Amino acid sequence: MAASDEKKKYGFGVAAAVLLIAAVALGYQLVGGRENGAAAPVAKTAFYTDDGGKSFFKDDINKIPPFDHNGKQALRCDVFTDPSGKQFVGLVYRFTDAGKRDMAAYNPSKDADGSTRRSIEERGLQVKPAAAADKAWDIADDTTITRLQGQVKDASGRPAKLVQP
Repeated sequence: MAASDEKKKYGFGVAAAVLLIAAVALGYQLVGGRENGAAAPVAKTAFYTDDGGKSFFKDDINKIPPFDHNGKQALRCDVFTDPSGKQFVGLVYRFTDAGKRDMAAYNPSKDADGSTRRSIEERGLQVKPAAAADKAWDIADDTTITRLQGQVKDASGRPAKLVQP
């Protein structure tokens, strides 16, 4: 019986260790892997283009596209890179007139979690491939953006990698 008691104790110890590891893993996922539950850094810049995607520049993420930039209309854009490191504009974004009004009235200090901004963008932001015709504008919801980003290819036809500003 002593050997059986030893096995039971060993089994309980292993079970307790597995439960502890599972609890730690769950806690890590719940806080997103960040120390002390600190929020992820908030982007302060975005890419923009004022020439239909031929070139791009960084500016304040709070600009409401289209906006005037050196006498031209600038649009927000997604920049991608090919395997050689060459960067290019793949998608462009603009706000509808109603979206521009909503963003102009938006107060970030009253939107701690960013949900109000996301809501405005979901109903008032449009997206299209940079080279597409004007009729290609679509509502920039998460599904559409993910689909269009996945369709961006480099010059050789391979999927391009999204660049963070």
